[in-house]
Amino acid sequence: MKLVVKWVIACLIIYVVFLIAKLPAVQVIAKVQLPPDITVSGVSGTIWNGQAETVTLQGLPIRDVNWQLAFWPLLTGTAAIDVDAGNIREVDDISVNGHVAISNGHLQGEDIQVFLPTSLVITSLPLPIPVNASGRFKIALQELDYTEQCQVLTGQGLWLKAKVQGTQQDIELGNFEASLKCENKEVVMTINEPNSFGLSAVAHIPSNLAFRINGRFKPDENLSEEVHQAAQFFGKKDAQGYYPVKF
Repeated sequence: MKLVVKWVIACLIIYVVFLIAKLPAVQVIAKVQLPPDITVSGVSGTIWNGQAETVTLQGLPIRDVNWQLAFWPLLTGTAAIDVDAGNIREVDDISVNGHVAISNGHLQGEDIQVFLPTSLVITSLPLPIPVNASGRFKIALQELDYTEQCQVLTGQGLWLKAKVQGTQQDIELGNFEASLKCENKEVVMTINEPNSFGLSAVAHIPSNLAFRINGRFKPDENLSEEVHQAAQFFGKKDAQGYYPVKF
C-alpha cells in the first residue's frame, strides 16, 4: 500500500512539473494586468521560452520579441529574463538584447544593447526647426540599477551614420558618441567633441522624462551652407563661434 501511495505522489509531482514546464505563455499573459501603455500581441511558446509578434511600449512597436525566463529566481520574487527582440540588421526596427531582473519595481540589467531608429528619437526633441534625420541610435549598457529613479548606470550611446536631409541632398554628419551614468538619481548623457557638428552637451533625464539639455555646437566648415544657416535658429553664436543648445 505504501508503495502504491509513493507511486501516486511521484506521478502527481511529475504531472505538475510537466504542466508548469509546458505552461502556455498566452494564457499567463492574458491574465496579467499590464500597464495601459503596454500591449502584447501574437504570443506563442511557453512562459519559460516564449515569443510575441509585437510588444508596443508607449506607442513604440517592438517586433519579434523572444524571451527566456529563469525558474529559480521566481522563488525569491524576481523575474530574471533574457530578451532578444527586433532585427539588428533592419535600420527601421527597434532592437533589444540583454539580461534584466525585475522585482517589486526594482529593475536591474547587464550587457543590454538597444538600437533605435533616429526618426523616433528626433521627433521627440523640441527642436526650433523641423529636422528629417536618419541613421540609428545605439545604447550599450554594461550595468543598470533603476528603482523609480536611477541608482546605477554605466554605458555609452552612439548616433551611427548620422544624416540630416537638406533641400537638395542628404548631409552626412558621421558618428556621435556619448557616455551614460547616474547623477543625483537622474540619467546623465554627456556628448563631447570631436564630431562634425562640433557638439558638446549634457542632458539630464529624470524619471518623469522632463529632460534638460545644455550645451553648444559649431558646425564643421566643410558642412554645407544650408547647415550653417539653419544653425542660426538656435540663437546668437558666442565669441568662439559656438551656438547655444538649451532645452
